[in-house]
Amino acid sequence: MLHACAPCCIAPFRRTIWHMARRARLLAFLALLLVALGISLGACTGADEPAAPARSPTEAPAAPTPAPSPSPNPAPALRGTPGCRQPLPADLKAGETVSRTLQSAGRTRTYLVYLPPSAGPAAEPMPLVLNFHGLGSTGAQQHIYGGWVPIAQREGFVVASPNGVQNSWLIAAGLDDIQFVYDLVAALGNELCLDPARVYATGMSNGGFMSTTLACRAQDLIAAVAPVAGESAPAAGCGERPVPMVLFHGTDDTVVPYQAGTINAGAVSGTPFPGVAAVLDAWAKHNGCSDAPPAETRIAADVVKVEYQGCRAPVVHYRVEGGGHTWPGAVPVPRLGATTTSISASDIAWEFFKAHPRTP
Repeated sequence: MLHACAPCCIAPFRRTIWHMARRARLLAFLALLLVALGISLGACTGADEPAAPARSPTEAPAAPTPAPSPSPNPAPALRGTPGCRQPLPADLKAGETVSRTLQSAGRTRTYLVYLPPSAGPAAEPMPLVLNFHGLGSTGAQQHIYGGWVPIAQREGFVVASPNGVQNSWLIAAGLDDIQFVYDLVAALGNELCLDPARVYATGMSNGGFMSTTLACRAQDLIAAVAPVAGESAPAAGCGERPVPMVLFHGTDDTVVPYQAGTINAGAVSGTPFPGVAAVLDAWAKHNGCSDAPPAETRIAADVVKVEYQGCRAPVVHYRVEGGGHTWPGAVPVPRLGATTTSISASDIAWEFFKAHPRTP
């Protein structure tokens, strides 16, 4: 039975094997064709998009180009006078007062100068306070009476106390005291490290008149002024610049009267004086203050602070009620009237000066 059926069974089996082999060959051909097509498609795609550049596995990515470093700003130019960064003259010593001479307009002039302990080649530019004596007095007396040296020692500024010819300012014939001040400041600036924007003037009585005159006629030199017991109003030919001013005057002054009257002092006795209020009003107008009444503040039993309003440069007055022809806070001089101890004119003036350097 088996042998009878074998031929009919083997034939279909052989056909199946043949078909399977044919199918396998066909599938292999199709696979090869798809591979070939895949390569061709990849090649076509690469023609439209540039291939990424090959990178070595050990190649580090390129570092970004650093931005150029800005060049450092140059050191600001020293604002001081030619005497900056120079050794002190042999006759001047930090922390001491020295008497010196100066040639001005063909005449030998004298003055005292105090240098603070900080003065020297490494010093920053220092302020200068010009301290003018009264009629009949001297630079040496004013140097002590005004009490400026202890403040200069503490605060680090220079004090110069000049001597007027015939112990006066703006009185002796044939003199130019304004030029002398210019010459003095220039000479000191050539030897010391001074700040040209911080040159101030103060003075007693005739020296106070000198300081307010400088506020008019030396506006490119003087930053602010602090007259005591003597002051003048802006006169013809006064510069236009507003000048900060703090003024001290006693109401019982018998030499330069607080109210309008005449001066009672030696060679200038009988000279009319318009009164302190008129002088203040004139300076307030010069400094562009408003028409509003000045503000008054009692700061002590015998002292009233008067401040003009809306000024381009301040005008401030300390009215010493019952005060004589004296320097507030100084050693009393009974023959000149009462001296208040409620305030120190020099301390107040220095704080005022510090707040008001000269501006272009």
